Amino acid sequence: MNKFLVLVIGLTLNSWSLYAQSQPQDSIEIKFTPYANLRGHLAVYDKKSQLQDNASRIGATLSLRKNQVTYIAATELHINLFQGGESFNLDASGPGKFLEVSTTNNTQTFKNRLGYLGVDFEKYGRFTFGKQWSVYYDITSYTDRFSIFGGRASATFIGRTDGGENGTGRAAQSMIYRNTFGRFLFGAQALALGSNNSKFIDGYGFSGQYHVTEEISIGAAMNKTLLSDHLINSRQVIGLHGQPSYYAAGIKYQGRNLTLNAVGIIEKNGDFTKGILHHMDQTTSSPTVVFDAKGLEIFSRYTFNKFGINAGYNLYIPNGSSIHT
Repeated sequence: MNKFLVLVIGLTLNSWSLYAQSQPQDSIEIKFTPYANLRGHLAVYDKKSQLQDNASRIGATLSLRKNQVTYIAATELHINLFQGGESFNLDASGPGKFLEVSTTNNTQTFKNRLGYLGVDFEKYGRFTFGKQWSVYYDITSYTDRFSIFGGRASATFIGRTDGGENGTGRAAQSMIYRNTFGRFLFGAQALALGSNNSKFIDGYGFSGQYHVTEEISIGAAMNKTLLSDHLINSRQVIGLHGQPSYYAAGIKYQGRNLTLNAVGIIEKNGDFTKGILHHMDQTTSSPTVVFDAKGLEIFSRYTFNKFGINAGYNLYIPNGSSIHT
């Protein structure tokens, strides 16, 4: 078993806003909010040490509000502070094609994390379009709060991607509607990737959250990726027996000093990795292998006057019983 130690170093620049606080009714209120979060860690594992980036990012949000309508534009870039070949934080994963396992290290200094446009109609809800956090992540974000090791059991960043192509993480080319009805929060999502799957959309998802009290919230979400029926029926991908489906449920408690959150997930045909296939002529190949899984994540934090302590638990159980050539 590999032993490792990770020392996390981080710098967060709090966001600030530039806008006019009092304007005539016929004017446009402009609000610009830049932010930065620069983080790295020293990882010691496999008898070696390495400086690695820890999901550093810079971004900005621009909103233009007139009367009861707000127009939104947002962007966020990942900054690769160090050229480390591995990361213990899956949130640092970049975009990747679903079912295509990348074995090369991306050494780009900047990578796109988020970029979307939107319109907020207040009580009628908010529509956003582009690369953005998914409605599935509305729930799995409950426990994705670790400095490292976060999101490993929530099926958010599947296949070491950012969950963009399948719509579970930073959903690519997504259309999302969110609204709040009293204590209930609702989200709906559709993917428009333009994939060759003979379907109008390439995936969809829903989320619902309910604020039980000021401190306690519960929620559930589902996401389904729509692949080509020909790809599934051809059995070209080992273990792929249907459309990838993801289900998550969570609960979070946010008290004055204590935070205690938990998320459980079930996925079908949802995650993938690189396998090893031995052939009768003594050669081997590395096909993509898809599998089902169950997961449980628990995050807790206790805050004292000037510092806090985080503790958590990740359990991810792949199911390989349906994998056969």
